[in-house]
This record gives sequence, C-alpha cells and structure tokens, in this order.
Amino acid sequence: MKPNPYRALVICVVLLFPGLRANVHAQDEDRLFYLPDMEAELFDTAKIDFGRRGAFDKSGLVAALARIASDFDPEEKNGNVPNLLRSNALGIAGRINPDAKSFKTTYEQLEQAAEAYGSSGTSKDRLVGNIFRGVRTLLKDKDNEDNKICAAYCVDVALRLLPDHKYAGDLEKIQQDLEKDGVEIDWDQLQGKAVVKETPWNPFGQGGRMEPRREKMPGGKAKGLASNQSSVVGLVVVTLGNGKHAGAAAELIATALREEDVKGVEFKIDQKVGDMMGNSLKSIRDYLRVTYEPKGMVPDGYQVSIVFQDRDQRVDGPSAGTAMALMLDALFSGEKIDDEFACTGGITPNGKVTSIGGVAAKIRGATRRKCRIVGVPDGNAKGVNDILVLDGIQPLLNIQIFTMKDMDDARALSRAEKDKDVQSTLDDFKSVAEVITEQGDTALNNSRVQERLEEVLKKMPNHISAQLLLDHIHGKALEQLSVGGSFHEIDSRASGVFSRVQRMMFREKFSEGAAARADAEDARKELAELDGKVHEKFEDYHKAATDLCKTIEEGIQDGEKEFLKALKSKWAKISSIRKKLRDDPEIFEEIRG
Repeated sequence: MKPNPYRALVICVVLLFPGLRANVHAQDEDRLFYLPDMEAELFDTAKIDFGRRGAFDKSGLVAALARIASDFDPEEKNGNVPNLLRSNALGIAGRINPDAKSFKTTYEQLEQAAEAYGSSGTSKDRLVGNIFRGVRTLLKDKDNEDNKICAAYCVDVALRLLPDHKYAGDLEKIQQDLEKDGVEIDWDQLQGKAVVKETPWNPFGQGGRMEPRREKMPGGKAKGLASNQSSVVGLVVVTLGNGKHAGAAAELIATALREEDVKGVEFKIDQKVGDMMGNSLKSIRDYLRVTYEPKGMVPDGYQVSIVFQDRDQRVDGPSAGTAMALMLDALFSGEKIDDEFACTGGITPNGKVTSIGGVAAKIRGATRRKCRIVGVPDGNAKGVNDILVLDGIQPLLNIQIFTMKDMDDARALSRAEKDKDVQSTLDDFKSVAEVITEQGDTALNNSRVQERLEEVLKKMPNHISAQLLLDHIHGKALEQLSVGGSFHEIDSRASGVFSRVQRMMFREKFSEGAAARADAEDARKELAELDGKVHEKFEDYHKAATDLCKTIEEGIQDGEKEFLKALKSKWAKISSIRKKLRDDPEIFEEIRG
C-alpha cells in the first residue's frame, strides 16, 4: 500500500524530539481538524456491494467508522483518537453510505466546531470488531476491485485505532493479501478544509488556511544583505492541556541565503501558519520595501527562511508581527537584537504597532524566560495594569515594560547596542528596582525612590513599568482588570468546566461524577480569586461562571433529569452573556488580537 509521508514525518519528529509531543498534540489534536474531502475519488462508491445479506454488516461498519470520528472522552479508558485518524475514518464512512445518520450528524458537528461527541462508553475493541466483520463481507465478492480498495482503507483505520486488537493478526493478513493484489491506498488526497475548535480565550473564532507562506519583494542592486541571520523572542498565549491559558516566549529565527533560482528577495515561513500570520508577512514585506528600496539596500537572489522555535507548532494571530518585523529588518540594517528583549504586537505596512490580546499572560511568559525588556503595543497599556492587579508589583520590578507606537520605538528597545539615553534609562530603573526589591514596600514611600522613577519616566514616557509603580504609590493604579484581562482570566479558569458541561448536555447524562465535581470546585475557588477584580462589564459573566461551577460541585440533588435541566438553563445564561459581550465594540476591539 502507498505509504503516507505525513504519518512517517510525524513519527520521526516524535521519536527524535519527544519534547515536541505535547506541542504537536496541543495544536493539532486539540484544536485543528481537517474535514475529509468528500469529492476525492478513492474508489467507485456506486460499485460498493455488501451483497443481499450484508445490510447489517454495512450498517455496523459505517456506524463504527463514524464513531471513531467523534470525540472519545479523554477521561475514560479509551482516551483520545488522533484527528488525522478521525478524519480518515469519517471520509470512508461517508463514501460507503453518505445518507447514514451517524455520518451526517458527525460531519455536521465537526464542520461546525471541530468536535463531536459520540455515545459515552463505546469501546474501541467493539468498533474494530464491527470493522472486521464489515471488511470480511466486502471481500466475499472476490472480483469487485472497489470493494477491495474500500476494505483496504477500513483495515488501515482499524489497525491504526487498535493495533493490538484480538483480530489484529487477521486484519494484517488481509492487508498483506490486498497489497499482493496491487491494492493501494492514499490518504493524502482525502484531506479537506481545516476547522479550528473555538477556544474560550478566542470567542470570535479562528479559522482559515493553515499552510506555509511566501512573499516576494523585487530585487535591487545592493551586493547583499547586511546580515544572514537574525532572531528575536516573540510573546504568545498558548492553550494548556487542562484548558487553561498561559503566556509563552518563543524564539523566531530568520536565515537568509543566496539561491540561484530566486528572483528578488523571497520571505518564506517554513511551517503551517494561519491567514493572520500570512497577512502580517505581507505587511512586513511592504514596510521593508518602503524603508530600504529608496536607500538602495535591497539585494537580489535571496531566500529568507523564517521558523519558530517549535517548527511543528501551527501558529496564527497577529501577535508575532512586530517581532517578525524587527527580525527581518535586522537582516537589512545589520543591527543585532538584544537577546534579553521580547515583544508582542501586530504590524502595519507603514510600521505602526497594533494592539493584540492577552498582554498580561504574554508578559508572564517573558518573565519565565528571564527576559529583561518587553515591548507591548501602545494600545495595550491598560492591559499591563492587569499584572499589577493579579500579581502585585514584583513583575514590574523584574522586567522593564515599554509601550511601542511604531517600529522606531521597537528598534530603540530591541537593539543590542542601544542609544545612550535608552541605556541610561534602563540602568537607572534597574537600580531603583533593586532597592525596592531589597527593602520591600517601605522603599515606595522613599521620596528619592519616587523622584528617580519620575526621572525615568521623564526620559522615556513609554516606560510603563515606571508609570504603573508611580500610579501604585500615589493610589492611582486601577484596581480592576481590563476588558481583555477580565475575559481571559474568567475563561481560562472556567474553560475545563465549560467543556464538561457541553459534553454532559450533548450526552444528556451526568457521567463524570467525582472528577467533574472536583474540577468544578477548583474552578470555583480560582474564580473566587477574581472577586472584585473583574471589569464591571464582566461581573455578570463572572457570577454566571461561578454559579455553574457551584451547580456541578453540588452534583445531582433532585434526580439526573432536573440536574441536566438546571445545567442547560445556566449554560444558556452564560451563552447569552457571552453573545452580549461579543457584540460590544469596546470588548471586540480589545480582545480580537
């Protein structure tokens, strides 16, 4: 049978770099689902024949394949099924019987939200048994080539689902016989459009193509680029396995090499990224043209390869735009970037830095990486205050946070060799921060400390760490989270419970017992930490999320039917509040990044 190069590549990556397993799983298996292309011709579906007495086996085969495509409860012994296998199984089910309710329902659910729940408790062992019986029925007609091809695909699904099944030996024998008969399978042609599971942190959805990106700029007469390699730390928010969100600092690397067959300068992102990231690359290309073409600093015949620290992670969103722009700009200017600098922000063709979401979480990611200087969009200044609300002043002492309006601001902060005024400001703040760290809050009342912070702010008004410390000292600091911070903190703490509730409502069964109650208790306690801290527009949302957790924590009181009815009512309230929040222009503007 024809090997699947994608599967082979994934296996090699996981074997060689086991640390990547969690990231691959988090991105590909949890969020991204490729629907099967139902137009691809794997075999002639009209010629598939189960015989006069094969209706039962046909029905069982289709149901089993469709069930594989739906989500297994990760907390049950069956565990998850890889999205690639789910998509493959669904594609074959729909070819055998496109009118089957099991296929149509599962396909529609996956198309809508990249997830679908089947019957709770269905075992993989039973599913493979049904596939085995269906395959044997297909192969009774030894002259039907389309039956053989269909059977080959089904056998492959069964062996990938449960390679140690009691029928595995029989299935492998069938597979070998089909190979000897020249029957080949090719899963690659079955891959259709991508669907991304909506996460609580991104309530407006995130879809579109996930693919490598290329952009070109016309070549010039410069002899070459000033530098052949550059790197920078970009800040992003990642979704953890438990549904919570955390800030992460990821290195971006650009390598520029001469290529004989390249005309101009080609920028290439060497991994799958989404449309927003692709649009950022276009904006950066245009910015570089406007900046360096008039100076005669554009060469010809270069290919610039751009990769993220984790090359196997799928990336989207505008947050890495400024970091990527600085990195590529350094190839033309020759300036080295400070390895203790990190930034986040979108970018426009005229070099403006645009707002993004989750800024507080991203700053935490920079702190964990031991970055000392962080740049955030000027439009996200309010979000930096969330650090103060949640974590106190220490993070503001550990790193120096600046706002950036444009690439000029970003360059001034990111250069390894900084301008004299910038470096002296950094040194002055560092010495003040050391005093405060050593002496504690009492140092904040020291007039000399306050004067030195004011001097820092006078030299660089965009030094948001100094500004927030002064606001804190003078009692002017906001005591509530920003709009984006409120949304992020509530959702990240309650997202695990939200997922459970959706499963319960779909199954119409409270099947998760003690584990569900324990998780709900943990979420309620974490939500309680936000009491009095969320933005006023999110008070109802915070209360509704807490109320939902309490209901699950208390468990069934008046029968399962009444319990599920109460859950549906509370979930409907949460959904209604979310819709209202989504429709608020202020909220949309701050969170959409």
